[in-house]
This record gives sequence, structure tokens and C-alpha cells, in this order.
Amino acid sequence: MHRASPLFRIRMRHLKSICLFVTVQALSLLALAAPLSAGTRQGPAVPGLSAQSLFDLEYANVGGQSLKLDLLLPDGAGPFPVIVSIHGGSWDSGTRDQGIAFLQVSRGYAVANIDYRLVPGSIFPAQIEDVKAAVRWLRANATRFNLNPNRIGAMGYSAGGHLAALLGTSAGVEELEGAGHGNPGFSSRVQAVVDYFGPTDLLRLAEQAPACLPGDPDDPAQAPSRLIGCPIQECPEKTTAANPIHYVSPDDSPFLILHGLADCLVPWQQSQILHDALLEAGVESKLILVPGLAHADPLFLLPTLQSQVEAFLDQHLMRADPARRTRPARR
Repeated sequence: MHRASPLFRIRMRHLKSICLFVTVQALSLLALAAPLSAGTRQGPAVPGLSAQSLFDLEYANVGGQSLKLDLLLPDGAGPFPVIVSIHGGSWDSGTRDQGIAFLQVSRGYAVANIDYRLVPGSIFPAQIEDVKAAVRWLRANATRFNLNPNRIGAMGYSAGGHLAALLGTSAGVEELEGAGHGNPGFSSRVQAVVDYFGPTDLLRLAEQAPACLPGDPDDPAQAPSRLIGCPIQECPEKTTAANPIHYVSPDDSPFLILHGLADCLVPWQQSQILHDALLEAGVESKLILVPGLAHADPLFLLPTLQSQVEAFLDQHLMRADPARRTRPARR
């Protein structure tokens, strides 16, 4: 029996994932997918996607659990700016091929779709340790894959937005680094963050909850407590350590934050308070609050919104002078 190519499986899972961002662009990419063997350098005839793209690359091994990424490379000479794509799924589900950053490959970006450990098998800080390990691995292998180690951004939605935001605010926080996962001589700092409706202060979710929110965010059976491994209001110190807003400082990455005002899962105020804290610290941040859009609403991929995402990425990863806002790639 013919084995479906990794790229084909990626496109199929995009279509199945919580109706997330199903668009004409995704469907057109699916239709153009062609066979590709895992881990090889044979490529499909997809516009903008290089035949040099690689799948199932192990970036870390934690306690015998292999953590992998798919590296989608664009056509062109490089070295390419990189977007680390972090999937959502309440920290307990989802797969690396369910991100939306793949749409940027045709625009000259390399995209790394990454695994991270999920609850209940692994509680916080396992998730951010994995994300940081992926960034370090990309820097350590930048020459090998023709990547620009000084132009790495992160993009995530929902739980992935939380991790992208935490990555952007916690550079240099050793307790979250997971340096034992490999490549400790390289930085996990990123140069830009695109956060789609990610939680930013778990202890304030209940306070900000809209009437349509299903359940009590403080309930021990809900996702926040399952992430932390204890009822969040009973272990506030552990919970605070998972909050992106807790680490905001003047040297944080520039942020673009998008949130729907009709979100019934993550209150839009979560994005507002992070945006306000970033601005107060002198960090560049742009917040786009969209009336009528729900959680994981496909309309987030409307051209009017995507053009702003593209402009932000281009400003900080494609055209920006790396020396202006980044620290050296090696620590």
C-alpha cells in the first residue's frame, strides 16, 4: 500500500483540526501535495515549498520521548528567516502539523512545525522547555539548513499562543530553559512573536470570563489546572511561573497579538493585559481585537488581518537589521 507523504498528512490534519483556519489557501496547498518520504529531500510540487524540506527531524529526546519537527523550506538562496509554529489544543492535544505559519513559506520564510510534550503525561514547565529546545536546535543547525539564526520568530494559537508569548517574554529565565534537552550554548531568544488568542495570566481567567465561557477556569478539571498539575488558585506561585505576563521586561521581543471579542474560551482581556504590560515596559506591541470573531475563528485568515501579520513578520524578520534588536545567537 502506498504510504501517504508527510506533506499530505500535514494538509489533511489541517483540515481536521477544530475547524481551525480552514481556508482556500490551505485547500489549494492540499490539492498540490505530492508524495514525499519522511526524512528525505524529495519535494512536492507546492508553490514556494522547496524540495529540500525535511520531516520528522528529532530536535530533542527527553526521557526516551522523541520530540520532532518538520522543517518547511522555501525556494531561494537563503539564509532564510524562521518561524517556529506552535500548535494549540489546551496543552493536552494537537499535533505539530496543525499550525498556520505554513502559509508564510511561499513568502520566503522557513517554518518549523514543532512537537512539544502534552499533559497529563508532562506538566509545566515541560511545554516551554521543549519550545525553547527547538529554538536552540534551529540555531545550532542554522548553517546545515541554510537558516538565519538571528531572525527567528514564533507563531502560535490558543495554547500555542500562550507558549509563543511565554517564549517571547522569558528569554534568559534559566528555570524554563530546559538546557538539558540539548544545545545549551545557543540562545532560545526570538526576534518576533505572533500570538493568536493565547492565555497570558491563568490566575485571572475566571475574573475575566465571559458569560459564554463553558465551565469555571479555576476548576481543577479544567485545562489550566491540568497544565500546572494542581488547582491553580491553590498553587499560585507555580501558576504564576507559567504566565507570560509575569516575565515582561524591556528587552522582550516585539509582539503582534490577535484576539476575537466573541471568544468564549480565552477572554480577550488576556491579550489586552499582556499588550498593556508590554507597552508599559517599553516593548513594541500591537494588539488587534476583532469584533465578532470567536476562538479559532477561520476569519482570522481574512486578507485584511493576514496582511498585518505579514507586515509585522517582514518588518522584524525579513527586513530588520538583526543587530538592532537581537542578542548574539550564542550565550
